[in-house]
Amino acid sequence: MLSSQFNKIDKYLAQLMGYWHYNAFSLVGYPAFNENSALIEFLASIDQAKLSLYQNNPSLLHPLLKQFIPELLDVSDPLFEVKDLSDKLASNIPFWFKNGIKGRKLTQIEQFSQRINDQLPILEWCAGKGHLGRLIHFKNNNPVTAVEWNDELCLQGKVLAEKHAIPQTFYQANVLLNEADIHLKQEQHAVALHACGDLHRHLINAAGQSETEKVTISPCCYHLTKDQYYQPLSNHVQQTSQLLSGLTLSKQDLKLAVSQQSTLGARQTELNDQEVWWRLSFDCLQKAIRGTSTYLNVPSFPKTLLSSDFSEFAQWVIECKKLSFELPADLSEYLQQGKERFNQVRRAELVSQFFRRPLELWLVYDRGLRLQEWGYQVQVSTFCESQVTPRNLLIQASR
Repeated sequence: MLSSQFNKIDKYLAQLMGYWHYNAFSLVGYPAFNENSALIEFLASIDQAKLSLYQNNPSLLHPLLKQFIPELLDVSDPLFEVKDLSDKLASNIPFWFKNGIKGRKLTQIEQFSQRINDQLPILEWCAGKGHLGRLIHFKNNNPVTAVEWNDELCLQGKVLAEKHAIPQTFYQANVLLNEADIHLKQEQHAVALHACGDLHRHLINAAGQSETEKVTISPCCYHLTKDQYYQPLSNHVQQTSQLLSGLTLSKQDLKLAVSQQSTLGARQTELNDQEVWWRLSFDCLQKAIRGTSTYLNVPSFPKTLLSSDFSEFAQWVIECKKLSFELPADLSEYLQQGKERFNQVRRAELVSQFFRRPLELWLVYDRGLRLQEWGYQVQVSTFCESQVTPRNLLIQASR
């Protein structure tokens, strides 16, 4: 079942590769979109109000785009459906558990924990303060082992466990250095809620090697990996993928899978837009002054810079990248060029947004297939609604 679903999505992504496989930041103008000039003309005609409407309601845009891309599937197409396990029942979490956990995170923890219905000892992978493990114990009376890299979070979690008399043992460990593998046992249920990239990849293989009885994972941040290009986990994907036979997935491609940010507030959305605009504006500036056509990648920067002005941001980049030029007195020309590129990027994303979920499913099925190869029975589902978190896909594996 998983291999069949993977193959169908793989074929779909490969067929329409030109509409999602590109680096938006390195573009000047619209992506080639397979030389679909009519589509580019349509995107350029979309005003700001329609842009916001289509960003938040892609199904309204879908019939319009199908005029230019007949093969394009809607985000609600049956090909992308998985079993819905989200629990819409009233919460029965005790009041003492909720202290210090923000609303959506609390809902994620609660709904994830509803999928754990056995009394196997729990191993919580990348546990943070161990909120998930404590709630699973509250529901099922499981003993809990929590592994976490951040020693301070381990200490805080230990205090909470002792305060509420919960049998939860914390171990400080770097899972990427195999320090947590010794805590994986055969008679155990390993759980991980939004462990990023290589962290959950490592758990899949380590649990398989330990023959851990059950594994329940909600993956996140597929692009946080040591590898420059995506390395498939499963033999099936390595050997049969039509997509990877003609394409190497970059970290930029992997970011597309997690680019939906439906839980962001208005202020955070505004800051994200400003950051993209300023990054593109600086790229216009450095190309003009340095006489180059090559995009200059700017690393993560202190977000406090967004509260200043563009010149301060640009000076930070110059110092960070050790560039040898002085800022011009007037930067308005580059800000305008950056704004034009920003508007094009956002309109191109109206198309690429239709490939976020297919690409994420492609990645999740690769993980599920790897667990199958380790001898597990695997189910892929959603554990909560996308308004709670867009990263709502769940992998449940049982021997």
